[in-house]
Amino acid sequence: MSAAPSRSHPQAWAPQITALKGSAAPGPGFSLGTRRAPTMRRRDFLGACGIGLAGIFVPRRPGGGEVFVERWSWAMGQAVHLMVYAGSEQAGLDACAAALAELRRVEARLTLFDDASDLCELNRRAGQRTMHVDRDLAAVLALAEGFRRATGGAFNVAVEPLMRVWGFHRPRTTAPSPSELAEAREAVATAVVQLAGDVARLPSAHTQLDFGSIGVGYGIDRALAVLRARGVRRAFLDVSGDVAASGAPPGEAGWLVGIADPDRPGVTRATLRLRDVALATAANTVSLVRYGALVAGHVMDPATGWPARALTQASVVTRAAVAADALSTAMLVSGQAPPGVLKAYAV
Repeated sequence: MSAAPSRSHPQAWAPQITALKGSAAPGPGFSLGTRRAPTMRRRDFLGACGIGLAGIFVPRRPGGGEVFVERWSWAMGQAVHLMVYAGSEQAGLDACAAALAELRRVEARLTLFDDASDLCELNRRAGQRTMHVDRDLAAVLALAEGFRRATGGAFNVAVEPLMRVWGFHRPRTTAPSPSELAEAREAVATAVVQLAGDVARLPSAHTQLDFGSIGVGYGIDRALAVLRARGVRRAFLDVSGDVAASGAPPGEAGWLVGIADPDRPGVTRATLRLRDVALATAANTVSLVRYGALVAGHVMDPATGWPARALTQASVVTRAAVAADALSTAMLVSGQAPPGVLKAYAV
């Protein structure tokens, strides 16, 4: 495969993060395997890489004996941009390949759009029998419950019935009726996820889970762990707007990123440097369904059954990518920065 052309930045380590999570697929994020063709919604994937095309560009820059390696690819239904500093070009490329493989491994376990995934199997068993789960599904279920409690229910992975009734998972031609919304909202409100060690159970047949606002963050954390295990201490991973940074580029305080202004395309609302933290942005301005004059975004308010309306856009900085993923969603729903957020940016 040929390398993708480079895209000039003022500095190699200063990308403008102007996309929002879940931006590369027509439905919510974390959707590779969806039966609809993916499209670029909020990001020009380098202005050159087409859908499904992976590229590698390795510029030579001084870095205390380290080599800067940059890799573009596709995982979790979204554009992936990975930058690392490694001891050699080959070590950097091998580390990037391993990190991307880890993203895809996590995706295969947790996606809602592959009937063979562990998540789909758990959903199929709702109201019936228990399931022995692997470490990934057990970890995400435990984390999701913690985030649900910490946010007072603003974050809830049991929103799949609402996603489905609004037409994000199953296409429909009309907006949901009040009775359909009431039924879906009740399914979300009464959902219980039981987890005991490696055994999980959904007691109600109406409970269905969707990891669209936690799965990518979890995958990013796992990918960075793979990089650290290979000795990579300076890395930046961007999965279509969910980003995480390990260390910092040589001589820099952190990886310089910009948060997009949702009201002014191409304008940066805030800039910050990330070092050993993660950033995620949630918004209901893209990944939409339209029913006549009604336009609905994909982030649901579990309490009302309607798309979140408290904010236009919510960006949070946290220690872990999985927390940024979940808590940016919760902030978009509630309008308030949840516990565990280091920095928050609201529009």
